[in-house]
Parts: sequence; C-alpha cells; structure tokens
Amino acid sequence: MIHVLVYYAVALATCWFAFRHGGLPERIVAAAFLLAAILSSLLAFTARPAFRSVDTALLSIDLALLAGLVAVALFANRFWPIWISALHLLAIAVHGVRAYDPHLVPWMYAAAISKIAYPMLALLIVGTERHRRRRWSHGCDPDWSSASRSP
Repeated sequence: MIHVLVYYAVALATCWFAFRHGGLPERIVAAAFLLAAILSSLLAFTARPAFRSVDTALLSIDLALLAGLVAVALFANRFWPIWISALHLLAIAVHGVRAYDPHLVPWMYAAAISKIAYPMLALLIVGTERHRRRRWSHGCDPDWSSASRSP
C-alpha cells in the first residue's frame, strides 16, 4: 500500500508543478494523469480479480489516456508528449502480453503497468521546466504548433 501512496504523492507534486508553471499542453496532460489515477483508484473498490486476467476496465482507462496524450502530441509545440505517448503505449502493450500469456505472474503484470508511470511523470516535469525556461528567456512559448493552427 505504501507504493500507492508514494505514487500519489509524486503524481500530485508533478501535476501541481505542471499546473503552476506549464502551458496548456502541460496542464492538459497533468489533468489527464490525475483523472486516470482517480478512475484507476476507483476500480480498486469494485469486485474484480486482482491482475489474474486482462483488466478490461483498466485497459479502457489506459486507452482513453493514450487518446488524450496522442492528441496533445499531435498539436502541441513540444516534443515530450510524443515520448509520454510512447511510454504509455508500452503500458498498453503489457495488457496485450497478459492476454497472450495468461500464466504471467499477476504481480509482474501489476508492476509493469504501474512502474511505467514514473518516467512519464518525469517527462512531464522536464517538459514543464523547459517551457518555464523558454518563457523566462524568450518572453513566450507557443503552446500549439503552427501546423495545428487554422489558416
């Protein structure tokens, strides 16, 4: 249980930093992370086999999060959302591995899909800090790429 509390502390601190210092892409990703964490936590209160098979509810949350991350990556004037999307795709691939090999030890399945979140949070911190520094040194940092703007 302590690992869950540690994750929440790290996630809350990271998202607070993104909300405080980030641009719109950073804030959207932080909100998506928090929403996914809340929804995933609510699943703990439902009667489900604990990582003994593919967790379709958790997979659905992960797929929705991936859709949001990819949308930000497509339009943001940043590189880090692409990396976060790729890392999250790895978490989704672990669900596929579990479906392919039902004998995968449950704790390995749980650990694999949860530990990928830490590098994702680290990338959000790095992206937010880079945004903050660009705004400080250049006075502005456009949130969205010029290709995503309508003519």
